[in-house]
Amino acid sequence: MATTNTAHAVGPMSERGLAASALGILATVDELPAGATGALRFGDLGVVLVESRRICWAAAVPMRLRLTDILCGKRVPPIPRATIEEVFRACKAKGRPLGESLVESGLVSESGLKSAIRQHTSEAILHLARVQAVADAFLPHTQRGYDPRFSFTSCEILASLSVADDPARAKSSELELDDVLVPESTGAAFVRSDFAPGAQIVAVAADCDVPVIDLVEVCNWATGLLDVVRAIDAQVRVIRVAWCGRTSLVTWRKYGVDYAALCSSGAAAARLVSELGRRSHGDVPPESLTRKVRGP
Repeated sequence: MATTNTAHAVGPMSERGLAASALGILATVDELPAGATGALRFGDLGVVLVESRRICWAAAVPMRLRLTDILCGKRVPPIPRATIEEVFRACKAKGRPLGESLVESGLVSESGLKSAIRQHTSEAILHLARVQAVADAFLPHTQRGYDPRFSFTSCEILASLSVADDPARAKSSELELDDVLVPESTGAAFVRSDFAPGAQIVAVAADCDVPVIDLVEVCNWATGLLDVVRAIDAQVRVIRVAWCGRTSLVTWRKYGVDYAALCSSGAAAARLVSELGRRSHGDVPPESLTRKVRGP
């Protein structure tokens, strides 16, 4: 992520209990009815805007100009604040979407805008978590105006909360998931947290829509499984588990980061195991490097 003014940024894991509170906010979004579109209100502390249960925007009381700060830092040299404010005013006068206008103007790229919105939204949720805000109402609306290119699953925002801890680790973990995952699979990268019990998710597959509580549970279980199996046989590199129904879990460890992939078919799990083996030990993983175990 590009360097920005971090004077108002919240360290994602800088306080004990912050991760659990943020997880609770994201879980509230997941618990909304399918297709839910509207505003999840946290009293007078802030709001999370949702369309079809994807997070489009979040705002907290102390963050009135934060998006402008982030956008200004998306280019080198930084974009002058006055230039962005001029686009804001023009959009308001013409009723045009701000994101579309910023991209069309060339002030920021589509990926840069998505990164800025994701950063702002993550920071807003962390502000709400810091004050232990609790949702008190969901205000539905029928207008559909958010660009899906700039909306996020709860899992994607959860992963963003850990970026500030180690941006290089988060980026390399995203690349590992992009390179390894196959069709009919999704997954996450995670580490052990010093500030909260269980796994700290540092990256997820694009558009991963597993409910955050379920994803954390899977990662916690995979952490223990990796420890136990590799204590028995240090040669094991990949573990495949029949999870439930037709779903399989494939888990592996690389450079101190653990990975868990949920595969919706046995064929997808087999392709993923084969790909992991090919990347590490040739075209087909030796049987001694892969362990199949029973799921929970």
